[in-house]
This record gives sequence, structure tokens and C-alpha cells, in this order.
Amino acid sequence: MRRQFGRNKIIILLGAGASCDAHILNSYQMISEIEQKLNDSWSDYKNLYNYIQSSHFHLERIKGVSAKDIIFNIENLVALLDIIIKISKKDLEVYPFVGSWEKELIAVTGNNFEQANLFKNKILTKLRDEWLSPADFKVASAYYKKLKETGYTYPLKIFSLNYDMCVEENLQGENASLERGFNDERIWDYRLYDLDGDDASDYYLYKLHGSLDWVRDDKDRLTFVDLVQRNDPLKMEIIFGTQNKLQSFDPYFFYFYSFREASFEAELIVTSGYGFMDKHINDNLINSFKVDPNKKLLANIFDVGGLSSDKCGQFISEKLQIDRSRIVVQNKFAKDFFTNDLNVDYFSSLFPDTNTDTTELPV
Repeated sequence: MRRQFGRNKIIILLGAGASCDAHILNSYQMISEIEQKLNDSWSDYKNLYNYIQSSHFHLERIKGVSAKDIIFNIENLVALLDIIIKISKKDLEVYPFVGSWEKELIAVTGNNFEQANLFKNKILTKLRDEWLSPADFKVASAYYKKLKETGYTYPLKIFSLNYDMCVEENLQGENASLERGFNDERIWDYRLYDLDGDDASDYYLYKLHGSLDWVRDDKDRLTFVDLVQRNDPLKMEIIFGTQNKLQSFDPYFFYFYSFREASFEAELIVTSGYGFMDKHINDNLINSFKVDPNKKLLANIFDVGGLSSDKCGQFISEKLQIDRSRIVVQNKFAKDFFTNDLNVDYFSSLFPDTNTDTTELPV
């Protein structure tokens, strides 16, 4: 008998790997392209890039990270650029203690730190115009439509760590309703995330780190623009850097709290393209698994290094501090996972010993 999942018992978490099959670059691919440009059209920023990268490696080594385990990606780069910009504006609280760094910074950023702003603008423009919205992404991302074929009969909560528009492009319209939190005036309003109302949507999207089309209006309210308008890249409402991810203001605070609540309530957490390297997300998952011994994780990871599904599962088990038996790994491209495994029939097979009807009874 197929397991009948009740309301809020399945949630989906999307990471960067979920969009790679849509020809959207992941963080490491972006860094690779930046490094190529630094030897050509972006050569003016090469010294600044090298300074930032060496600073990151220095900090990681001080923290005890082995040299072979240090990663440097687009988020690290932009987050450290932001710190330099804050230093230039005297907005960094620890600035009095690091004033001695200023001479070195000026050497690579110019007297007014203008190179940091220019470099950040270059990166975000590229991110906006190409890396997150390639010319063919609407066609290439069509596998996201499989989210409409899961067979789950309740509103489905989708939590995304991505800035791209793959979910919006494929779930809006066509006999499906997607709630992303904006009212008729395009102002974000948390009250729209009411899954119990008479007008509940089919899908609810929570973009925990921001979105390519988000900006703030002149009243500091979150709104969005049509991508064809090409909003100012420096004003895009997206978050870079692990230290910035858990923000104390909305929508980020609301979304993260919603993710926490949903994780605790879910019987099955489905992830695609998430590498389990975000401490805030991992801590939340760890706590949710502690309170429910029957909760399971279905993780879609395509490991380019060739690790077996079992080794990937062991890696996740160690990261989340949960028994390996509670983790099912599908080591394949996201497109294949969405097409073949994103359905309640497969989800039900993950609970062979508890294959009972858990549908909520009418009150």
C-alpha cells in the first residue's frame, strides 16, 4: 500500500546543483570564469582579487582548516569585497582595530577604494546578465516542471538557496499557482504564506538567500522587477557569505524560521543540488532530525569527483550527525532526478516498514 503523506509532511530544499542542468553556473564555475577574465579584460582587478583570495586562505588556515580543504568561491569573493567597501565607508564596527590594513588595501583598491566597488559591479552584472540567466535557461530549465507532477495533494513548500528564476519560470501559470510572497502592488507580505486559507496556492516558494529580481523600493520595502528591466546590480537583494546568511530582518528571518518549522514537521526532506556546506541550514536539519527518529532525507547529489552514493551518504551522515540508514542518496544529474524520482510513489518506497495511510482525517 502506498504511503499517503499528510499536509506539510514533504518539503523540498534546492541548492545550486539543481540548476546546473539549466546551464546556470555554480559558484565554482563563476570563479573559474572570473580568473580567466583577470588575465584579459578584467586585468585591472587582478591584484585586488589575489589580495582577497590570499586573505581568505590566511583566515581559513588560522581557523585550522587544512590547505587541501580550503575552498574559495564567488560567495567568499563578494562577501570580502563587501567588507572592503564597508571599511571604506567606516561602516565596519571593528575598523579601529584593523586600521593598519588600510595601506595594503589602498595599494590594491586605490585611494578611495573605488576598485572594490567597480570589481563588485563587474561581477554582479555578469551574474545578472549571464551566469544566472543564460539565453536558453527557460528551455533548459523545463525539467523543473516535474515539480508539478509529484502527486503530492497538499500545498508543497519549496525552499531555495538559489538566486535564479528556474522555479518561477516553470511553476507559474499552466494550471498551477505559485506563491512567492508579493501582493498586487508587488510588495512582499508575509501574510501571503497562509497555507490554510481558502485561497491556498499549490506551491509556496521561499528564497532564503534572495533573488535575481528582488530590489528595495524608496521606502525600503522588498519588491521585484521584470528581468528585462535589468535592475542595478549593486542593488540586487541577494546575500553573499555564510556570515551574512542569517539576517534578522524580513524576508530572510521569516523564510529561515519557516524553513525551521517546516523541517521539524516534515516526514521527508528532499534536497537537490545542496552540498551540505551551509552551517545555518545544516544546524537546522540536525535539530529537526533529533526530534523525529522516523524522519528521512532524500538527497540528490551529482558528485563530479566520482564518489559512490554510499560515500556521499556517509559524508551527509557525518555532516548532519544522523544515522546513515535515514539517508537515501540519488547520485545523478538533477534533470534525471526530477524526471524519475520526484514523485510520491518513489517517496513512499523509502518508508517500507511504515507504509501506512497517514492522511489527515477531516475535523
